[in-house]
Amino acid sequence: MRRQSAAVIGMVATFMSAAFTPSASADLEAYPPNQYLLTTGNVRCVVSAERAACERMGPEGFPAAPANQSGGGHWHVAAVDADGKFSWDEAGIGPSTSQEIVLVNGQPYHFHDWTLLLTTEGTRLSNDANTHGMNVSIDGTVVTPY
Repeated sequence: MRRQSAAVIGMVATFMSAAFTPSASADLEAYPPNQYLLTTGNVRCVVSAERAACERMGPEGFPAAPANQSGGGHWHVAAVDADGKFSWDEAGIGPSTSQEIVLVNGQPYHFHDWTLLLTTEGTRLSNDANTHGMNVSIDGTVVTPY
């Protein structure tokens, strides 16, 4: 009887640990292909494996960006791709979603091989493979690619 109970307990323990062990495929499915993040103020970002981009919401866009084609302000999106190429974009990063994550000051976040860190100065987005990225000031007025 003891052997049977020990065998059953062992099987249950094995099953339970296997059920709760994360797999590599679970990691890939944990985040959507485009992970939206809300920083503070009027800046929100989106991260995918290919690039990280931040949008300054409001009609004026990023003051340091080129004037937009409609003449009503500046481009709204600052982006850096996984290879470190920086660009300004006029179109937005997409609509808000229910899966948008609100960043907490001082806590690093890791999505799709990018690390994001919100500080009192702004948001830092760094590619984990090559450390290229950009800093976006807390108010969205300054964008510094690196």
